[in-house]
Amino acid sequence: MRPIKHFEVPHLALFKSAVTRVLAVHLGQSETNATAIDIDHPLMVGADRYCQAFEKNLPVPEPDSDRGDDPEVQAYLASLYHRKAHAQIAGNTKLEADLTAQTARFKFGNPLWQQMFIQYYEYYWQYPWHQGRQPEYRSWQDGTGGSGDLEFGVIPWRLPSNARVAIVGDIGTGTDEAAAVLLGALSFKPDAILHLGDVYFSGTTHETRQRLVGMVRDVMRASGKRVPFFTIPGNHEYFTGGVSYLKALDSGALIDLAIQRQAASYFCLRSEDDGWQFLGLDTGYYGHYMNVAGSAQQATLDRLHIGKIETNNASNPHWPRHHNPYYAYNGDRDLRQKDTTAPVDQVVVRNDEAAWHVDKLQGFKGRSMLLSHHQLYSALDVCGVAQKQTTGSDGKAIADASDLNRLWVNTGLWQQFGASFGDKIAAWLWGHEHNLNIFQRGYRPENWPANPAAAWAAKTLPKGRCAGHSAIPVQQTEAPYAQKYPVAQEPPGLSLGLTDGWYNHGFQIFELGGRGHAAQLRYYQIAAADPTPISMLQETVA
Repeated sequence: MRPIKHFEVPHLALFKSAVTRVLAVHLGQSETNATAIDIDHPLMVGADRYCQAFEKNLPVPEPDSDRGDDPEVQAYLASLYHRKAHAQIAGNTKLEADLTAQTARFKFGNPLWQQMFIQYYEYYWQYPWHQGRQPEYRSWQDGTGGSGDLEFGVIPWRLPSNARVAIVGDIGTGTDEAAAVLLGALSFKPDAILHLGDVYFSGTTHETRQRLVGMVRDVMRASGKRVPFFTIPGNHEYFTGGVSYLKALDSGALIDLAIQRQAASYFCLRSEDDGWQFLGLDTGYYGHYMNVAGSAQQATLDRLHIGKIETNNASNPHWPRHHNPYYAYNGDRDLRQKDTTAPVDQVVVRNDEAAWHVDKLQGFKGRSMLLSHHQLYSALDVCGVAQKQTTGSDGKAIADASDLNRLWVNTGLWQQFGASFGDKIAAWLWGHEHNLNIFQRGYRPENWPANPAAAWAAKTLPKGRCAGHSAIPVQQTEAPYAQKYPVAQEPPGLSLGLTDGWYNHGFQIFELGGRGHAAQLRYYQIAAADPTPISMLQETVA
């Protein structure tokens, strides 16, 4: 198994999409599922090195050699061609010519990097914000969707009252391991499969077609089983504005019957006896800036759009420098260069969508399960904002007890749905972290008051589960079960198994018991690309 390095900064994700697309064609893999996503090719290794350095604001040194198999050479070429693409985007012909001259001394890789340059330029302009537009989204309130019809987004088709539903997360890689997870889930003959989002690296047309739709269809064809596949977007689908994602829904390739059509990036899927409903949330619309502040987005563009070449030392006249400290500042910004978004402090669903979900929760007499890509809380990742500080009696800064915010808790989502916890919402499954976490039942953040003044915080979620472990490889050395924040696991110590130092992948099977009866949620893992399900845990959801 090889690592799949993915990046949360849109411009780096788009860069990886361009590299893997060019490699797929070059290697004759354009019609296969994996499409070079995890291949150990020098250009891929170089691209990863460059992107990792860029994330950390580190330079990519000019190498002494020009050997094509040298990762340092390919990392340097990656940096030159990425900057060259943005020089063209910014209309800086002088800088573009200078960068072209710098690439000329390298014999290996230039033709492929030139193709990448063209592909990246195309992908960049597919992102709606770079054209002064918003991402694709179909609101039930306006003409993009339902024109005020609250039934827009409700899937007409119903699950059987005793349905078996498979749930997978972050599966859009097209790899053998992802296919094995689907095969394992299909072995239980589910009535539907629900996906928690993410098609890597940027949800381009090629990636959506090959790493999600193509993989799902191929696996179902191989297994002889056809079931509807419903999916919400993660952050990666929105790196190209959600355009290809919605086209995939409209194509009908993921369903069998017209009444199973998913019309929007959010959905309501109910059982025929109104015993259960699944509400798919679109957290990707705002969440594709997860962990990347607006200032960081602008800094990315500033660094890519270097306005002039400055001399750092005599031995390397092309080394750009800036107080960043490695890049020269570009002051000639316009719409093509400046990121026009206004990222929110916390990932939430749009206000119009929140009202739609609340309507479904209030008007439904059965039980509900929420599905989203982003977390409500995490033991490892920052998904909220820091608790406010105030001044104590001794003049020192102390935590403001009246502020319910915590770094590891998304109080934005809690405010939108917390009033329905328990009474309506029995469980919430999310992805984003490529791990399986069974969190403490009824988790209440540390030091929250038992009876908070805010009504939305008065209730707790019966069951919160992270299930984004269906495809992205995670090594033991990455320590995904590190307890960085105080959200306890239940039962303690439960974790995915390891195969040759890599954590296993997995899926969930949710079995409805009929209206008024509890459901059963079972967790399975698979080892590497072996689709044989290995039972981990079973729990009752009531």
